[in-house]
Amino acid sequence: MDFSADSSYLQVSTGSYKRQVYEVPSGKQLVDQAMIDRITWATWTSVLGDEVIGIWSRHAEKADVNCACVSHSGINLVTGDDFGMVKLFDFPCPEKFVRTCFCMVTAASTVDFMVLSCFSRGHMIEIFSCLNL
Repeated sequence: MDFSADSSYLQVSTGSYKRQVYEVPSGKQLVDQAMIDRITWATWTSVLGDEVIGIWSRHAEKADVNCACVSHSGINLVTGDDFGMVKLFDFPCPEKFVRTCFCMVTAASTVDFMVLSCFSRGHMIEIFSCLNL
C-alpha cells in the first residue's frame, strides 16, 4: 500500500494482480487512468502498473516477483522474486524486458545476518549486513 505525496490517494495491489487507486478519506476508487498517471507517489511498493512493466522477464509468471520498493530519491527500484534474486532497476521502468543488475542472497544463516552478491557487466559487489534485532 502506498500513499500519494499529498496523502490524497492510496494504491494497493490485490490478490488478483490488479492495481487499485482510492481517494482518501472517502475511499472512492479512482478509475480515470489519466488522473492516476498524474499522481505523484510518496512511496512505491507495487509490482503492478505501467511504471514497473520492465521488472517482468519474458518468462515470468504473475507470482514470480514478490516485492518492490522505490528508493527515497525516486530514481531506483529494487525487486525480490521467488528465485532468491534481488534486482535493481531505474525507476520508472515502463519498457518491457529491461536489463538490470542482478543480486542473489548467497547466505542467510539467521534473520540477523545476510550476504548479498550483486553481478552487473562483469563486476561483483558483496554486501554484508549484520542487524541487531
